[in-house]
Amino acid sequence: MKTECEVIRDLLPLYADEVCSEKSRGLVEEHLAECPECKAVLRELMRDDIESGLKDEKDGVIAHQAIRFKRRSAAVGSLIAGLFMIPVLVCLIVNLASGHGLDWFFVVLAALGVTASLTVVPLTVAEDKLFWTFCAFCVTLTVLLGVCSLYSGGKWFLTAASASLFGLALIFLPFAVRSRPIKRLIGSFSRPVVILAADLILFANMMNMITLRSKSVFVTVVMLILCAAGGYLLFAAVKAGRNSA
Repeated sequence: MKTECEVIRDLLPLYADEVCSEKSRGLVEEHLAECPECKAVLRELMRDDIESGLKDEKDGVIAHQAIRFKRRSAAVGSLIAGLFMIPVLVCLIVNLASGHGLDWFFVVLAALGVTASLTVVPLTVAEDKLFWTFCAFCVTLTVLLGVCSLYSGGKWFLTAASASLFGLALIFLPFAVRSRPIKRLIGSFSRPVVILAADLILFANMMNMITLRSKSVFVTVVMLILCAAGGYLLFAAVKAGRNSA
């Protein structure tokens, strides 16, 4: 390539961006009129600039729409949460006006908490919606079972809660473990091992709650061994995740 072409091609980016001096612009245009190779380089350079501009504009539009969607989701979530407060307030007023205790008020409040975990949480959480929805649902369902057990005078809370958590873990844990909070916790550690460990602990806990009244020493010992095995696997996963981080 001629020395003149090398100099002109160094000036082409400035020429395309219209930031070179008038004298440099004149030299470039004079050379382009006689050199089809440099003219082709300029066309390619301007095409790349156009494509880059379009890409930046596209990314900007996508980011803007994402922000709008998050704001709308948060607004809808807040509206739904406000609507949930209506039956809570009505139940509170009725309980107080009738002279009864607040038992039904707390039952309704806990039940609406379960509903909110499946509706409000996915709308208001920006990232890892499935993980946080799963966590919120497990917590609110456990609270609802506890409140119902407390005000019904039953002694079935531990059995019902442990069985519910084990069943939910079997279905949703394989999906929830893919979330970023879990990935940050366990790093590159095997996800199937983590799922197996968690299910093992929850299963052993459920069996302990079911056989609690039978006072079976053998079952208790076996379940404690299973809990210890699951706990060791989870500890190894968290330790491996910290080491990899």
